Amino acid sequence: MDTVERLAAVEAIKILKARYCRYVDTQDWAAFRTLFADDATLYFPENYDAASSIDDFMQGVGPALEGGVTIHHAVMPEIEILDTDEARGIWAMRDALYFPPGARGLAGASEIHGTGHYHETYVRRDGQWLFASIRLSRLRLEVQAQPRAVA
Repeated sequence: MDTVERLAAVEAIKILKARYCRYVDTQDWAAFRTLFADDATLYFPENYDAASSIDDFMQGVGPALEGGVTIHHAVMPEIEILDTDEARGIWAMRDALYFPPGARGLAGASEIHGTGHYHETYVRRDGQWLFASIRLSRLRLEVQAQPRAVA
């Protein structure tokens, strides 16, 4: 892979990650699913005991975020092109999730704020870069509980 091809691959992966954040924040789950290889895995240790398949993840993500507003930022990518069809990357991340009263919310939270890093692998299938795996390692997580009546 020459320098131009390598730079084009890095740019395609950056666009892939930007779409990931936008599709989560707009809750466009059909578009979100298209970003992943069929055998992709996701692992968010604060939510799951082990990595889950993309199909299992898709069953839970929509209901978990329904009624909420999320903001995801992924910055400062370190992307390494391994060969013509494989790459890996690390992104610094910050997210904020807001759940109004009455929304299910994750873990009964009204607000969640986190920082950390996405550790990802990518595959190119039919000329398109896709997520093969995502693992989130958090450095800080703040969770504010939903208010509750005590009387």
